[in-house]
Amino acid sequence: MKVKDVMTMDPCCCDRSATAHKAANLMLELDVGIVPVVDNEQDKHLIGVVTDRDLCISVIAGGKDPTATRLEECMSADIVSCSPEDDVKKIFDLMNSRQIRRIPVIDNENHVAGIVSTKDIALNTESPEKVGDTLKHISEP
Repeated sequence: MKVKDVMTMDPCCCDRSATAHKAANLMLELDVGIVPVVDNEQDKHLIGVVTDRDLCISVIAGGKDPTATRLEECMSADIVSCSPEDDVKKIFDLMNSRQIRRIPVIDNENHVAGIVSTKDIALNTESPEKVGDTLKHISEP
């Protein structure tokens, strides 16, 4: 099975100058835990990601003002990504090795095409035991 068969397509993105507050509100509204950060919202060229954990640790615990903190200050620029044509087995390996639950899906020109999460895989594949093993490994300290 390919990533394109299970991914969430065309996720909402924010540009680097958006605030942490905007990203947090987007996460709340869409019930997601990651927002891709792009050069601009038209071409969606991926430059980073911000997660709910990034916002809590970098912004809130760091004592920063979420309405003044730009995403470029708190995003993760060390991006783990995949292609829509990658096999889902590769995603399990990436999630396990990097201890992450969500991976941006990018096209050949580094534009955001989707997001693949453990939830996407669990709901769309017949490998619940593999998802359980991956979640267990991701959750280890």
